[in-house]
Amino acid sequence: MTAAILLFTVIGLVMLTNMREQRIATRISTAVTSIYEDRLVVAQYILRLSKQMDGIIAILEKEETEVTARINSHLAEVATLTALYGKTILTEMERANFETFKQLCQTISVNNKNGDHTAALSAARNAGDTLQTLSSIQVEEGKNLLDEVLDMTRFSNMISYLELAILIVIAVIIQVLVFASKTLIGIKKPTNENLN
Repeated sequence: MTAAILLFTVIGLVMLTNMREQRIATRISTAVTSIYEDRLVVAQYILRLSKQMDGIIAILEKEETEVTARINSHLAEVATLTALYGKTILTEMERANFETFKQLCQTISVNNKNGDHTAALSAARNAGDTLQTLSSIQVEEGKNLLDEVLDMTRFSNMISYLELAILIVIAVIIQVLVFASKTLIGIKKPTNENLN
């Protein structure tokens, strides 16, 4: 009877372990996907946006010919990249800086149309600084997600070791019960008292 209870306990423990491991695996998968999609890919967007801003700044600083058309070309690429960036999951701080960046891009566009290249240059420099802030946020958020994954795996490992220890204790108890039951059977065996 006690062995049956221990067996059901082991089965229950294995089932609980399996369910917990599936939940942790799902959370780890979500975090790793977020590290890639919302941090690494976005870092690439930020790099490409920075190159576009550098191009705008270079055009405005040199006061080259056909400034408006060339800046509009850069702004078209910026619009494509910001649309992709906007589809990712953003933190509150990231969202605020991203909105600031988009407003600065609008300011560049308006000032470019009006021919106010000094104001457009100032806005482009501010947009570049905002991109640097966004880049720093990516690094910090990526580190936070990585720490979360490492914490989940550490916790999972600790629980696994605890479960293994419990299973070993249960196995020893079952062995003791089996050995004790064989001993009791050997003691209860009637001996033949008729020696004649």
